[in-house]
Parts: sequence; C-alpha cells; structure tokens
Amino acid sequence: MIKLIISLLFFLLISCEQISKEEVISTIENTKDTIVEKTIKSPDESNKIKTKVVEDKTNKNSIFYLIGEPYYIEGVKYVPEENYSYEEIGLATFYDKELHNKRTANNDLNKVTELLGRHKTLPLPSIVKITNLENGLSLTIKIIDRHDDNTSIIQVSRKVAQLLRFYKNKITKTKVEILSDPSRQWKNVTMSINDKDFNNTVESAPTEIVSISDIDEDLNTFEDKTEDIKIEQPIELGFEEVDDLDLYLHVNNFKNYQEIKNIINEINLSDKYTSENIGNFFKLIIGPIDNKTGDKLLSTFIGKGYKESKLILN
Repeated sequence: MIKLIISLLFFLLISCEQISKEEVISTIENTKDTIVEKTIKSPDESNKIKTKVVEDKTNKNSIFYLIGEPYYIEGVKYVPEENYSYEEIGLATFYDKELHNKRTANNDLNKVTELLGRHKTLPLPSIVKITNLENGLSLTIKIIDRHDDNTSIIQVSRKVAQLLRFYKNKITKTKVEILSDPSRQWKNVTMSINDKDFNNTVESAPTEIVSISDIDEDLNTFEDKTEDIKIEQPIELGFEEVDDLDLYLHVNNFKNYQEIKNIINEINLSDKYTSENIGNFFKLIIGPIDNKTGDKLLSTFIGKGYKESKLILN
C-alpha cells in the first residue's frame, strides 16, 4: 500500500513542469515519513510501538541513573536504594571476559580492563571504596551494574581483582564503602545526560575519583602481577592496616534442633558449627571457614530453602 501511494505521488509530481527533481525527492521522503508515522499510530498498539521506537533511539548510547525495583536471586529478596552511608563487609568475586563490552542494567558499557564493579542494591552509577581485608589494599571504583549472585556482596572487574591481588584466589574478604559526594555528582550528571541543558552540568562530574588505565586487551592471557599492567594514567592504590577476620555462615529459621541435625547429615558437614535458640526458631552458625567453603555452603543452604542465610565476618 505504501509503495502504491508513493508511486502515484511520484507520477503526479513529475507531470508538473514547475516542480524540480529535488522537490520530488523531498516530497516523497516526507510522504514516507508521514505514512510510517500513521502506521505507528494505528489503533491498539500505537502507544507501545511509538514509545519503544523513541526510547530505542534516545537511549541507544546513553547511560541513565537507575535505582530499580526490588528483585530476587534464587528466592532471596534485594531492595535497591539510595544509601549514602552504606558500608558492608563480606566476600568479593570478579567477572571476566564473559561480560566484557556488554551493556549494563543502566546502559553503560562494561569493561574488564577498567576500575568497575557490580552491586545488588546501590544506585547505578555509584562510587565506592573497596578494601581487600586480606592484604589491606584498596581502590576507588565505579559501580555500573547489578550483581546477580547471593554469595558475594560485590563483583568487580578482572582488573580490580588483579590490582587488589585476589585474581588467582578468585574470592576474598572485603569491605565496601560508598563515597557520598562523588556518587551524588555522578547521579546529577547521569540524570542530566539527555536534558537540553546537559552541557551546563558537565562541569560537576568528578574528574579525580576513578582513574582508569588500559591493560593488555588480549582476554586470554593474564597473570596476577600488577607490574605487568600497562598503566597510562595513575591509579591510586591505597593500603591500610586490617584486622584478621574469620568467616562464618549464619543460617536462620530452623524450627528445632532436630532439623539442624538432619541438614548437617544430609550435606555431610565436616566444619565446626554451633546452634542457638533464638525465640521461636534456631540458628546454625558454621565456622570459621575459608572463603571458598563459605561460598559453596551459602549456595547450598539457599538452594535448600534457607533464604535468610548470610556470610558474616568477625
């Protein structure tokens, strides 16, 4: 139908000596646009289709500020929120080339070669200080995506894991603290990106918080040696004295002690454990345990329905 209308219009236009070739082409293009617009505005589906077209065009290359709705990971509920006093200790893991150059939840671009991280509840983007509690090394990184695993509180890029020296071990004890001022600045800038007055807000963007440098882009060859990393810009790698913390797994909501005994026998638990009677339920405390054991046990108990299980460092 569209082709027929355009053909008829073309025939009528070229029949008029007063209309130039350029005007004919221009008129046809305008007609095509009009017909497409009318097709989009057809009944029932008009709003959805048109909205989707506009959003795809607008957000194709633009990041946006995201808090997000509550969601579940294997039955465990997480509620994203703005919390500029956030501080937590737990386990950290890292992601590798499987997420390299992939779009994030707020349309940013993930890079395993930059100082980036993924978190379950902090706004996107946010700026945090992450400290390896096993060696005292710390970095400031940007949170740009949602983490999708229950066992660790944060997942960082491979480069961060290398610089904090836990790349080989794959997991480490960590402390994560949000940096309020730079996080608010990133919020303001990100929310303004699609505004017509965006250029007036660019000056409020942080310029010294996250230092990014490139390393070998060959994603198949990496060693856990920071001296092998090609640094083009300075990276502020901090160090602080840290306490030697032990890792424990707390599993809540057992109906009675017999239920604890049954699950221990079922999974053949060989680590030390204690139990506590807290009001109307019992708590199982396993530990101290190493990081990999804690990661495995937490997944096991969550998989068996104990959703209020948590790794604790003390």
